Amino acid sequence: MSALPLLSFDSIPAEVDAVVIGGGLAGGMAALRLASAGFRTIVFDRTAHPREKVCGCCLAPAGIAVLSRCGLGGLLSDASPLEEVLLEAEHGAAVVRRPGSVAIARGALDVRLLAAVSAAGALVACPVSASVDGSGRVELRHEGGVRHVRARIVVAADGLHGSSLARRGDFAWKSSERSLIGVGAIAPAGAVRVAPGQVRMRVCREGYVGVVRLPDGRVDIAAAVRPAFLRAARGVAEPMRAMLGDAVTDERAVMDAAWQGTPTLTRSRSRLSAPGILVAGDAAGYAEPFTGEGMGWALGTGCAAGDHAVRVLSGAAAEGEWDPICRGIVRGARLRCLLTAQLLRSPLAVKACVRVIQALPGASARVARAFGAPSTVPIGELR
Repeated sequence: MSALPLLSFDSIPAEVDAVVIGGGLAGGMAALRLASAGFRTIVFDRTAHPREKVCGCCLAPAGIAVLSRCGLGGLLSDASPLEEVLLEAEHGAAVVRRPGSVAIARGALDVRLLAAVSAAGALVACPVSASVDGSGRVELRHEGGVRHVRARIVVAADGLHGSSLARRGDFAWKSSERSLIGVGAIAPAGAVRVAPGQVRMRVCREGYVGVVRLPDGRVDIAAAVRPAFLRAARGVAEPMRAMLGDAVTDERAVMDAAWQGTPTLTRSRSRLSAPGILVAGDAAGYAEPFTGEGMGWALGTGCAAGDHAVRVLSGAAAEGEWDPICRGIVRGARLRCLLTAQLLRSPLAVKACVRVIQALPGASARVARAFGAPSTVPIGELR
């Protein structure tokens, strides 16, 4: 795994051109574009790296295309190709051919991207919590210490869990009342049955769960479930074991896995920019994604946010122009995912779809390829 040079908390400069809050895919891409353009950039992340996230660890063609266009295709050198989705519902199952995606552990991918960010000249500091106050100043906290930094522009890319804009009421979240919550863990090799190159997705009344094999053999499990289901169970491991059913081959490994959760998945913000602030990635909004969509959105909007920040710092654009750019990148894909999420809430509808797929596999494959398909993400030329 690539070495990641880190800046100590006491060495953080008081002023920079750009601050990026969040060291995931969106933040990493934004910082890379800013640093590559010659601007003094620093990335803050509240957690230490490497770290895993509640994520399917699947990257669809849209995200792969962004990395390739930015010269970062090598970050996926050991990723495992994914060829199909096994969709399972009550009393039925069907296989949908969906080549072009890959599986890779988020812990590895994030560290590799941050190493590229550092090589481009940006500073990286973690674990450091960062938040933006009403004046645009960034407050930093680490092990009881507090520092402040001023930047000409801040890119908030700290995801669903992020609180960097919590003190800014103008960026408040709007969450869907029917939203599911995310649950995930990485289990040892062989703990859950899934074929190489396959995404195994199970749908039940409580939600849906996907399983994929990572390059090192471990099994990534990611689910979207009804909040009431987990509240009633008073825990995560047992409900997830029940949802996985006979796919589980090592119950103790599944029960002992380090399960993590997310806030409600489907959410949005009324605005994505303000003077000196741009919002990107999951921090800009989220919808329950089909396989690999979420990582692609993060890479695409992060890259575009970095390019837009470069134009703002260069005097060629204004922050307020960012909102339609960001929403335009993900609009079509999120609409497809929202429609799919509604379908997955109905086991009867999924059962009907399984029958259609069994009868018309060619047509279903064409529909499946629309999810995660490469889209036009504006990637500017760096000076």
